[in-house]
Amino acid sequence: MNTLNPLLSEDLSANLLPEITPIHILEGLSCAVFWVNLQHEVMYLNIAAAELLQMSPSRIVGASWHNLFPGLMTDLNTCGYGRLTIHEHSIELPDGQKTRVTCTFSYYEFDSQAGWLVEILNTERHHRIVEEDERWHQYEAGNLLAKTLAHEIKNPLAGIYGATQLLQKRFPENQKAKQFLEVISNEVNRLKNLVDRMLGPGTKTEKEPQNLHEIIRYVLDVISPEKPNHIFIRLDYDPSIPEISMDFESMVQAFLNLIQNGMQAMEQHGGFLTIRTRVESKFTLGSKTYPLVAVVSIIDEGEGILPEFFDSIFYPMVTSKKEGTGLGLPVSQNIVRNHGGLIVAESEPGHTVFNVYLPFDHNRGDAAVSERSSS
Repeated sequence: MNTLNPLLSEDLSANLLPEITPIHILEGLSCAVFWVNLQHEVMYLNIAAAELLQMSPSRIVGASWHNLFPGLMTDLNTCGYGRLTIHEHSIELPDGQKTRVTCTFSYYEFDSQAGWLVEILNTERHHRIVEEDERWHQYEAGNLLAKTLAHEIKNPLAGIYGATQLLQKRFPENQKAKQFLEVISNEVNRLKNLVDRMLGPGTKTEKEPQNLHEIIRYVLDVISPEKPNHIFIRLDYDPSIPEISMDFESMVQAFLNLIQNGMQAMEQHGGFLTIRTRVESKFTLGSKTYPLVAVVSIIDEGEGILPEFFDSIFYPMVTSKKEGTGLGLPVSQNIVRNHGGLIVAESEPGHTVFNVYLPFDHNRGDAAVSERSSS
């Protein structure tokens, strides 16, 4: 079973270069293609199909379709001699991640044997672009509102603090007044710090080439004294990630907030907090598509984010924690955004992921970036 029946007419095939065969064409497709026989065994797959399943072709050929894709078209005979398309089906990949796909099943004879040609198009990226675009605009609106309110609050706070200083000097011997004035001063300082956090980091940042893993190591050293014994840190790094221009202090704060969030989510039951770094290709941030981005995934095994809070977790002052300020995630998002990146969250009970996407330095130039309209 080494050749496919020609998909093209003899006249059209004759116009092709001699070395080009239908197999070459299938191998060059970005769409995953399988051929499944009547016994529901996979007998052919192209390179894209092997990449989708993250397995070598030798492990896939001969395997049962239902073992590879449980729940996807349980009865292939349903499509008969025609064609059947299933839209927006969620499949689980070998690494545990889920992705949405559109599948087309077509009756097709392969070397005179009956079976089905299956095309699987990964639509996850399209959905991610739409969702990121919505999240991007929502965050911009919420961030603008928060900063406007913060500026309005900051001015009267300065007046109140100045007045308390004057009163403390005027009544230095009045202990009762001094006590109340200290309470006011402390509360004004607390509100000022809260407002500063709402405003986020300053516009001027010292960006220098930084090793992403060194920043994470520094954060882990900082939180080490407060880490409960029943929470374990698991590191899964891609050592090939190059240095990225970042402001060290800002990024430390961003990752500190995210990692502390993960630990707080597991305070009750404990478990593994996984920090994974990878490189992802053709990723869209805002209106630009980058050839390559670094991805830092912070994965906890906590109870998950409540559905009613999930869509607004990056809004200032939104929190489900009793003692939370609701500023940690918005501040982290703001810092990452100032570096041209984005934080995207996924959550279900026992598995919450915060993915931090950061473009590489050589992607930042206009020549290396394509607008979404051309992607």
